[in-house]
Amino acid sequence: MNKTIDDEIIRSSFGDCLFLFYSDTKLNKKVIRMMDEELKPVWDRIFSRCEDYYRAVCELVEKRVHPEDREKVRDIFTFDKYTELMKERKSYSIIFRYRKNENTEDYIYERLTITRLMDDEEGRETLVFSSLDIDREYKEQLLEVEAKKQHFSVTYALGREYSSIFYVDMETGKLTPYNLSNRIEGMFGDMFSILDYDEASSNYIEQAVSKKDKEMMRKVLSKKFILSQVRGQDHFTWVYQNNEESYCEMKCVRVSEEDEPTAVVMGFAVKDAEIRVEMEEKAQTDFQLSLLDGLSRDFEMVWLLRKDRKMRLFRVSDNPEVQRVALRYYDSDDYDLGFTSFIEQYVCEEDRERLKDFTRYDNLIKNVPRERMYSTVFKRVIPNGFVYLQLCFTRAVGPDGEENIVCAFRDVDELVKEENKRRELYTNAIKERDLDGLTGIRNRFCYENFIKTVDSREYNSLAVFYIDGDFLHELNNTRGHDAGDDFIKYVANVAVSLWGVDNTFRIGGDEFVVFDFDESRGEIIKRLDVFRRKMDEKKYSVSVGYSHTEAKTDLQELISDAEKKMFEEKEKHHANHKETR
Repeated sequence: MNKTIDDEIIRSSFGDCLFLFYSDTKLNKKVIRMMDEELKPVWDRIFSRCEDYYRAVCELVEKRVHPEDREKVRDIFTFDKYTELMKERKSYSIIFRYRKNENTEDYIYERLTITRLMDDEEGRETLVFSSLDIDREYKEQLLEVEAKKQHFSVTYALGREYSSIFYVDMETGKLTPYNLSNRIEGMFGDMFSILDYDEASSNYIEQAVSKKDKEMMRKVLSKKFILSQVRGQDHFTWVYQNNEESYCEMKCVRVSEEDEPTAVVMGFAVKDAEIRVEMEEKAQTDFQLSLLDGLSRDFEMVWLLRKDRKMRLFRVSDNPEVQRVALRYYDSDDYDLGFTSFIEQYVCEEDRERLKDFTRYDNLIKNVPRERMYSTVFKRVIPNGFVYLQLCFTRAVGPDGEENIVCAFRDVDELVKEENKRRELYTNAIKERDLDGLTGIRNRFCYENFIKTVDSREYNSLAVFYIDGDFLHELNNTRGHDAGDDFIKYVANVAVSLWGVDNTFRIGGDEFVVFDFDESRGEIIKRLDVFRRKMDEKKYSVSVGYSHTEAKTDLQELISDAEKKMFEEKEKHHANHKETR
């Protein structure tokens, strides 16, 4: 190497170093170059008193190097030492603390490096000693090391939560147990001598994991899966069941800081009760949150009713009127008072008392289910009328973990009115099918279906009345059809009042059939006498035949017998009518 080395060449070869000390082993020549301006006067003062390079270096070390690092810095300048160090190496480095300024006790970190340079043409070997300021980078590394120590401490704390803890070197597969449980929770307390991870994990899966989870745990405990999980995060957990069907938890924590982790700590514990509670709570919370999310989309106003009886507005639609109503009750300190005020102002009078009772806080606590909605429909007053609103209550766990009651409103006016129309159409269709248009009582269609069910009915006695109006044709001709209709309606009304709407049938024209179950003969005669008297009061002539049995009999025979008796009475009425004319 030349006596003088250009500064640019030095820096390109050794970086922005503080000094270079190079020794030509063939010529036994030593040269030192100070690259740091602050070091040059220091070195000049020392060298002026001592021309031996090693002694000069030792004096500099004594003055500037931290006491704990002086010996290793002196050693590296010793001929025998650096010859030994560089026997198999091209370079060798140490890190030490150095005080740049004599007037301060502050030290910085430097890296001292020996580099061996060979000149093949001349067979010359040159050793170059270069020093580099690495204070900032090295202190950052120390902080990282300290953080790593803390990370190890936290990782080792798994031992307080997990009953079996293992350190696993993922490159070698070596397994090191930290603490072991005597129960089959981790890798077996009695298998600590198995230090190969693959063998230990395979045995654990075969002997301790439930049948349904074996395949899954083969994947989870594989080194490939573990490394893929901890590559992007500090840790992961996995829940599975052991061969006693108890829930266990495995936690895996990375402990190597490289991008490609090479070591992990694994903890195992049986946590059956906790996990079952968590699973139940999660299922419940998921359901409630999904329900709450559904309410937030479908309902115009959603409130959370808390245990202190205060209401918190959860959502309100963009409708200005809805917002005005919501904001009016947003800060209500007492739910019952606020809701009562709302009912008095906005609910139709016919629904107020029912809604007050339905929405009372004590009733909600008692009646609102955990997995379904507690709801009702009411009429809300609007100018010139009303609209139908639905009010729903359910339960949900809030962000603070407390169970709240969810209260929600939505407009169901179109739905209810459409349903009312369908119901009205259905009711009208049923009426047309089952009810007589003139009298409103059951018609012949119902009569024929009714008699099919009597045989299967339990009864102790049965009376059948066959009723037929007299002289209806004459009444229509002399007084008009309205008078005839009034006559038929009157007969129907009296029959219903005596024998009930379910047992009275108009089977055609002025003919009626009535059934009377489980009455004594005396009561039957009494009701028939009342019926006849009612007809006489209106001066209506009616023929009635009845048949009675106290045992099960053929119903058609009973009806035919009553009809026959009705005709016999009708003949008498006609005969008497002719005589009086």
